[in-house]
Amino acid sequence: MRYSVDRAALELSVRELCEMAHKSGDLDTRHPRGEREALQRGGELHRRLQGAQGPSYQAEVVLRNTVLFDGIYYTVEGRADGVIEEDGKVTVEEIKTTKRRAGVREDAYSQLRCYAHFLCEARGLRSVRMRMRIYRTDTDTVKDIYSEMTAGELREFYFSLLSRISFFARFEMLRRTEYIPSVQEIRFPYKSPREGQTELAETTFRAIRRGERLFAQAPTGIGKTMSTLYPAVKALGEGLCERVFYLTAKASTRREAYAAAGKIFESGAKLRTVVLYAKEQMCLNEGGCRRGNASRCNGEECPFARGYYNRVDGALQELLTRQNGFPRVTLQEVAKKHRVCPYELSLDLSQYCEIIICDYNYAFDPAVYLRRYFDAQEGERGEYVFLVDEAHNLPDRARDMYSEKLVAADFEAVYARVDPVADPKLEAALGGFLMTLHRMGRLCSEGRVRHEDGTESGYYYSTQPLMTLHEQAEACRRALDAFLHAQPQHPLVDALQELITSLRRFCGIAEYYDSHYITFGELSHGSFTLQLFCLDPSSVLNSCTARAKAAVFFSATLTPLDYFIDQLGGGKRAVSLSLPCPYDPENLLLTVVPGISTKMEDRDRSYKKIATYIAAAVSAKAGNYMVYFPSYEFLDRVYERFSARYPQ
Repeated sequence: MRYSVDRAALELSVRELCEMAHKSGDLDTRHPRGEREALQRGGELHRRLQGAQGPSYQAEVVLRNTVLFDGIYYTVEGRADGVIEEDGKVTVEEIKTTKRRAGVREDAYSQLRCYAHFLCEARGLRSVRMRMRIYRTDTDTVKDIYSEMTAGELREFYFSLLSRISFFARFEMLRRTEYIPSVQEIRFPYKSPREGQTELAETTFRAIRRGERLFAQAPTGIGKTMSTLYPAVKALGEGLCERVFYLTAKASTRREAYAAAGKIFESGAKLRTVVLYAKEQMCLNEGGCRRGNASRCNGEECPFARGYYNRVDGALQELLTRQNGFPRVTLQEVAKKHRVCPYELSLDLSQYCEIIICDYNYAFDPAVYLRRYFDAQEGERGEYVFLVDEAHNLPDRARDMYSEKLVAADFEAVYARVDPVADPKLEAALGGFLMTLHRMGRLCSEGRVRHEDGTESGYYYSTQPLMTLHEQAEACRRALDAFLHAQPQHPLVDALQELITSLRRFCGIAEYYDSHYITFGELSHGSFTLQLFCLDPSSVLNSCTARAKAAVFFSATLTPLDYFIDQLGGGKRAVSLSLPCPYDPENLLLTVVPGISTKMEDRDRSYKKIATYIAAAVSAKAGNYMVYFPSYEFLDRVYERFSARYPQ
């Protein structure tokens, strides 16, 4: 749903309208991948059924309607699965695939009625015949349900749908016409910028306007958070972007960004800011949101997921009319009041916010990125700006995000608990995949040694993917998924969910495998582990950053700058800025003590000397001092000598 200022109309799809108007039911995150696969299979079945129709059948008919309702123009568009014109009668069709005997959801019938209404309006029809074609995938049967409504009945029904979403429609209109434009008049929140702030802010705004990727190295203390957030917000006010994602690696920088957004709001910007936290940090469910690797976010195991969609609109309305900033404490308070999941509430709320502050994961991690914004098929795909704080941390984080491993022992432990007589399909799926892993273990010939207990160790590495293993892993995942769908109460459900999660993650990472990866297999005392290592994350970071119109990567330590531009996927649109330290260089005192070694073999002889030099340094001038050591053990040894010799 988006309000177009140019066309002065709220624009959304038929599917979006009906899903919003009929929002109900439980939150359930147990099978996200399966749902997407079901959609793909459903599309194939749609095309097969449409292709079997006669010459009077028109498939995928685009229908659009604009109407004024309660002071707002709504432009709603969709694609009817089929329109049939024969014997002077018009029939509109909607095709739905389902495994359930109960049929299809109510919003599917509403979609069909919307298309019927649009046909009446476009062609001046008095009535329209409707056909809901239900295909049962479990029985391979088709059932047709016919109905007919007059133009007046359809119009009345359509207006009832619009009335159900009117609060959010009006809020979106105000957001686009009043709240976001309010930014144009605000000034920098502080009386005078620090040295370097103006240059960083101007360069940031210019990069956003040109759609560039700015890599800025700026020393600690100049105020990088405000110097990047303020120009990004100004760009939003001028229509150069739609949302600002402030991406951080630490909770402390999230707090700084939230405080900076608050300063901007106090300056007159009527914007909304939400901070996204990890699900584990937000969860109100007793016992947490996970059981091993299995999700407990479903109506059976969590009271805050049960009936989530029946109550979430009330929570959203309270938040949006109550305040402009939404930290964790506020989200949990309102979620508890309305009995909804606070984590999912924060995600739903983010769609009505202009500034979203969150961890790197939400933009870059292939497992948890925000699909509602960035998914190629299902996402909003708007004009975004990424502000990446402490960007020197991102390459290492990205290597971890895009690396994965399979541990044979995990599968062996579950396989040992399977009853081959009672569950032959499960035994075959796990046993077959274990055979594949054991064959891979034979590749570990490098450094191969035999131990006294008869087990062996060795390793294997390659720059090529093991395609057979990847295919077998995907086949095993599908088989385990199908088994649990058929037997959701099986005693091994938790253990199997953990294996499915591991396989899903591994198969997802395998799709990124290219020249930036290596395959590493390790046999340790007979136990085999296979790892896909992302050595160079530049390619995947380049793809992820392409989700935004512009990005600003900033840190005090992007040195050497060329290296970080390359590792962070700078590409052809990369520009850079390096600001000097704003502090008087005369205030820096750098001293070097020769003759003391901190090498491991010399440390016993160094502890006493180092304690003496620390005492000399801190005795020279009263103040605060900090001492850095190579390890905690080193620190403890020096501390013992220091505190014994200088108790005062």
